[in-house]
Amino acid sequence: MRAGRSPLPMVLLATAPLWAAADAAGAAPKDDGLTLVVPQFAAMLPGQEGWVSALWTATKDVCNVRATASGQGLRIGYPANTDTYSSFYISSGLATGNTDYTALNIAVPATATAAVPVTLNVTYLQMPPGLIKKSDDLKTKRFDCKGPKGAQTVKIVLPVTKPTGAALLQKTTAITVPRAKPAWVKVVFEGVRAGVSSFRATLDPPEGLDVVYPGEKTSAGLNESATLEVGRSDYVSFRLDASGLEPGTYTVPVKAAYTGGSYTGELSVIVT
Repeated sequence: MRAGRSPLPMVLLATAPLWAAADAAGAAPKDDGLTLVVPQFAAMLPGQEGWVSALWTATKDVCNVRATASGQGLRIGYPANTDTYSSFYISSGLATGNTDYTALNIAVPATATAAVPVTLNVTYLQMPPGLIKKSDDLKTKRFDCKGPKGAQTVKIVLPVTKPTGAALLQKTTAITVPRAKPAWVKVVFEGVRAGVSSFRATLDPPEGLDVVYPGEKTSAGLNESATLEVGRSDYVSFRLDASGLEPGTYTVPVKAAYTGGSYTGELSVIVT
């Protein structure tokens, strides 16, 4: 029996426990077939939305695993193939001694300033011994999911990290353009703080470098949305005509304006 795969998380599970956070979340529940490996999610930023993972190990053979979550101020979603809950990535079952993760899509409010306790409610069936083995490939093996019901309520911590510095990050710092003919280039930005909306960017080119913006406008907007979401990347496009320049590297100022702020950076343009 398979529930199908959950999407790979965009925010990865933390690799080491934060014991203080674990103590604050409360003691681990009595072992009932599943054990939470790490008592915290990977840290997120205020206003960020993304996939996080909870890693589990099985102390008994279990199947039909379903996890739901809640946390104050959080908006929580689940993989499209399960919709109202999350199951394991490989299969809805897990053999004793194996590990797998449940994925959640969490949106953190922009006003969050501290770690948020999250409650995981997990239900499953405890299978009789021998129906599945640790070495089985549960992506392909069919098995009869049956046995007494098991359930746990587990506390896990979602750390929220206060952003520092600029509201956005310019991820593209150098591009290459041919001198022989005009070319469209992409400059990628990533949101760091909430509220970067109505985003528009321009270049301040040297003499000999002509810049054209999409739609013959006076600036370039983001490709996907006018808002640069926290923790997500988007790009702006420029058409560069470097026919008036000699081959070499040129530093071109990048300027961006958005609701409530502005940004100034640099782009190395390599003319070949």
